[in-house]
Amino acid sequence: MLKKRTARFAGIAVALGLLFPALSATAKDKVVIGELNWPGAVAIEHVLGEVISTRLGGDVSYLAGDLPVLLAAAAKNDGAVDVVPDVWLPNESAPWAKYVSGGTRSLVPNVHPYVGVQGFYIPGYIQDKYGVKSVYDLRKPEIAKLFVPVGGGKAQLLVGPAGWGSTYIGEVKAKDYGFANSFDSVSTEAAATYARLEAAYRQNRGIVFYAYTPDWIFSAFDLRRLDEPAFDGYAQEDKKGDPQYKADGCWKFINPTTDSDWLNKSHITCAYPDAKVYVLAARSLQTRSPKIAAFLSNVSFDPVALNELILKIQKNHEPADAAAKAWVAAHRSTVDAWLAGDAKPSNAK
Repeated sequence: MLKKRTARFAGIAVALGLLFPALSATAKDKVVIGELNWPGAVAIEHVLGEVISTRLGGDVSYLAGDLPVLLAAAAKNDGAVDVVPDVWLPNESAPWAKYVSGGTRSLVPNVHPYVGVQGFYIPGYIQDKYGVKSVYDLRKPEIAKLFVPVGGGKAQLLVGPAGWGSTYIGEVKAKDYGFANSFDSVSTEAAATYARLEAAYRQNRGIVFYAYTPDWIFSAFDLRRLDEPAFDGYAQEDKKGDPQYKADGCWKFINPTTDSDWLNKSHITCAYPDAKVYVLAARSLQTRSPKIAAFLSNVSFDPVALNELILKIQKNHEPADAAAKAWVAAHRSTVDAWLAGDAKPSNAK
């Protein structure tokens, strides 16, 4: 009788497992990664997704959006967005103060950001032929003419995608370096900028644009960053208390979201300080998915190592998920260190 009952109960359990598989398997932790559109972010978000899904058993999905929208969504901690990759400081100092260092403190940064270098770049052949080395050279009429587009008109400074902090900063710099009257500040998405860069190289024409590392273009083209005075401190009110605050510093940026007269009130006469670039995670992940939260806190990217992945995705047009899968497999020791909590900061620039 006992054997019959045992067999009958076993049969019922198997039947229930077939009918209701969710009851017989552990539910995966759902993680939504914000999908941004610039090369470094695309590479990083898919590396994170690959590790979370294959090494931590997460159920990963992606949600595309502009950075301000994704940051606000992640800050709600309701699972709509859980991760925002590649957040640059000082570019995004306003949302950082709102969501990370102050305000709601609802987003948690990784411990070891990577170092990003950014500025205005021109082709090497323009610098070698015409001696254009400094942002102040752009004030010269004969130099400005080098950057007039094919269709004619005014010279153009490609300041970056709409909504980026660096795009607004580029407009302020054009004003304060004294070449804004000779140039139109043109906002372009990364893909459009790179298309124009490739066209400029084919035609041996001038182009001046905002760029940053890591990115595949630095492997594909000889690019030179224009010289600017060295950064010596932040002068804006929201940087008081920051170690780099200086009342008469060279960098006073008023965010457009806080003041409609931001362009006139801002004053920037120096290069960017080397940027710190973070992965931000919703604080709720610490209780919802502690292993995933710990991984995101410890992840540490080397921008030089990322260039090879960015090149495959952006230049060679490999699918981002497939390229990231291959990258993770090829960098197993790096991923193991992330997961073990042994990651070291990258000093690469």
